[in-house]
Amino acid sequence: MFRALTAAGAALAFATTAFAPGTAAAADDPPPGRVIIEVATVNGLGCPAGTMTVAMSGDNTAFTLMLGTMLAQVGVGSKPNDALRQCRIRMNIRSPQGYTYAIDRADYAGMLHLERGASGTVSVKNSVQGDYSAPAKRAFTGPADESWRISNAPDPLVYAPCAPSALELNIVLRVSAGTSDTSTTTSFLALDSADGYARADFHLAWKRCPAA
Repeated sequence: MFRALTAAGAALAFATTAFAPGTAAAADDPPPGRVIIEVATVNGLGCPAGTMTVAMSGDNTAFTLMLGTMLAQVGVGSKPNDALRQCRIRMNIRSPQGYTYAIDRADYAGMLHLERGASGTVSVKNSVQGDYSAPAKRAFTGPADESWRISNAPDPLVYAPCAPSALELNIVLRVSAGTSDTSTTTSFLALDSADGYARADFHLAWKRCPAA
């Protein structure tokens, strides 16, 4: 189950925490030491490998994933497969010894332009160590020209094992032309920010691992 949050805006935030799958508990203070996050694999349309970078905050409470450009569109200048963009990302995460994390909230934002008769959907889901929660979804109908934001928060939190683990993301953008005139108009849905990059900001909640 997700605590779903949606709001207008073009900022992007993303949250994760972890410990034992399917259990909730009060979070501890962030750990000292270095958190190592590496993009392991990237697959999908419109999400080419080699464009992603990760930046960790100095206090270990958050990190940002920069994805480059992710844009689904139909109409003038578009190809048939441009209507769907799907990005599957696997990141390896190594926590400081004695700590683990769980996904607390995941926020995505972007912009859209939909002509009358067109529609679009955003679907995002994330998993810790292969344990997928339900996706968060948002649908849009034209005419519309605005920024968007979608957030989801696992409830209960899903904690990762007390060992090196993986965070898996699946991001889907889809645009349907519907009754819009694709010979003269363009409709699009983008995961984007003001600086022109798709990004996700992961806010981390931490737990100490049980003593061995």
